[in-house]
Amino acid sequence: MKKILNIVVADDHQLFLDGLQLIFTNHPDYKIIAQAHNGNEVLEAFTKYPIDIAILDINMPKPNGFEICKILTKDYPECKVIVLSMYNEDQFVDEFMKSGATAYVLKNAGKTELFNAIDVAMKGGTYISKELQHYTSSEPKDGFVKTHTLTKREIEIIKLLALEKSSNEIAQHLFLSPFTVNTHRKNILQKLGLKNSAGLIKFASDNALI
Repeated sequence: MKKILNIVVADDHQLFLDGLQLIFTNHPDYKIIAQAHNGNEVLEAFTKYPIDIAILDINMPKPNGFEICKILTKDYPECKVIVLSMYNEDQFVDEFMKSGATAYVLKNAGKTELFNAIDVAMKGGTYISKELQHYTSSEPKDGFVKTHTLTKREIEIIKLLALEKSSNEIAQHLFLSPFTVNTHRKNILQKLGLKNSAGLIKFASDNALI
């Protein structure tokens, strides 16, 4: 049986917590096991339950979201920290990502984007909200690559596959072997959770790669 992952959600507005509780109801993979209104309640939840994911707001008292993120990263390194915030300034994103958060999602996002962010984080990737695609870390990393855990070579191949280039044509264009191209294609489909080239073309179109 597939393990359902436990979540603690933290925000100082009960109405917002109730909304999160509602959208996770009956989710096949994730379950909210605890709610917290401040940082101390987040830490208390970790002493009571086995928690896999923490969804945090920034403006929490005792201690705030930044401080809690650092504590969880240090004391519970297996836990994925998802920041759910109203702030779209780069300085907030950068501070949280440096503190160990694995995703930063704006509060005006839909539930589909939130679920996607969690999925990416649980697969070992890093997710930045769609509205923050302009964000660039103080470290030299490409924002799109970070979001989808793709290498720059894989993005090159996605673009060419979306243009309906064959493996042989891509191999010639990038000075690779057809076998290497096919290996990249297989890895790309697996990372993005896609089944075929049609899905890959749609992904490329949705993300302005073509």
